[in-house]
Amino acid sequence: MIKVVQQNLFSLNVDAIVNSANVSLLAGSGICGVIHKNAGKELEKYCKTIGKQDYGSAVITPSFNLSPLCKYIIHACGPRYLDGQRGEAELLDLTHQSIIKVAIANNLKSIVIPPISTGVYRFPVEQAAQIAIQAVAKTLLLSNYEMDVYFAMKDADKYLTYSEIWKKSIEIKSQ
Repeated sequence: MIKVVQQNLFSLNVDAIVNSANVSLLAGSGICGVIHKNAGKELEKYCKTIGKQDYGSAVITPSFNLSPLCKYIIHACGPRYLDGQRGEAELLDLTHQSIIKVAIANNLKSIVIPPISTGVYRFPVEQAAQIAIQAVAKTLLLSNYEMDVYFAMKDADKYLTYSEIWKKSIEIKSQ
């Protein structure tokens, strides 16, 4: 099941929260900074042992101080949006595929994903929503795996955009 909700990432009881991470996996701004702050210093120490990642990748760590809210954090490295001509869409698609593959590999049954790359990385929200929802749905379908995936955001404009894209994807499936 895929669902779009206007909620705080920390308000859902899920197996994993997805962190919109930078490639260093260290605390950054926005959602990444909030997740690191709430998880505690142990998360930063652990992430240093993993090392630099590539855009489009995802890795899993324990949730540290976020437990019992969730057991894991999936750190997903979405791309910076420059001009739309440098493979940004393909990298964002790969990022969401990677999230689902990591979740499946760890037998997770529920995750919550923020609107990756739409903040300081400036990905256009409508395009990001289309890519994210399609990539997650396609990866789950091809894997024949059932998981509850929530796209969660507090921002009303982002929520409306993701919600509309999600509703359109449901309409297409039912035709």
